[in-house]
Amino acid sequence: MAGRMARSVTAKRVLLSVACSVSVLVAAAGAAACSLDPPKVTPDPREVAKTADLVAIVRIDGVEPLTAAEDAELQRLLRDPPLNTPFRYPAPGLRFSTLRVLKGQMPNGVLIQNGATNCEVLLMPGQDYVLFAGQPARDGDRIAPLDGTFYLGKTERDRANLADVELSLTSSNPTPP
Repeated sequence: MAGRMARSVTAKRVLLSVACSVSVLVAAAGAAACSLDPPKVTPDPREVAKTADLVAIVRIDGVEPLTAAEDAELQRLLRDPPLNTPFRYPAPGLRFSTLRVLKGQMPNGVLIQNGATNCEVLLMPGQDYVLFAGQPARDGDRIAPLDGTFYLGKTERDRANLADVELSLTSSNPTPP
């Protein structure tokens, strides 16, 4: 009887420990989410495709570290962020391969600007994406992904999203939601 009670108490402690760990992880994940007021809404990729200068399927090959000037700017912004002026933290550039261009012309020899915060478009090395972007303003500027850029995995849903984008670019009739 004493052994059964000890096992029961031990099992309850393990369950309580697991529950506490899960709640900490959920809280941490929530804290890492983008929090804006009003909330940020991801646009429909079909609509972004119509207005973007560049639409392409890209593979992120690697990360270029911040330059010394970018790192100095980042440190300055972390110490003394502007109070009432919009700004972007410097972020690493991404080397990429263009797998297919769906719209526009990809500039040669430039990097994609990765997001510096979780409220921006963040791309991971080794992954494929449907990239929506404006044409860089000057030679040598980085390509800035637009909201709506999405991960292109191997699922049916990913293929359907890509097909919707392709259809929106080839169809003169708007695609119904």
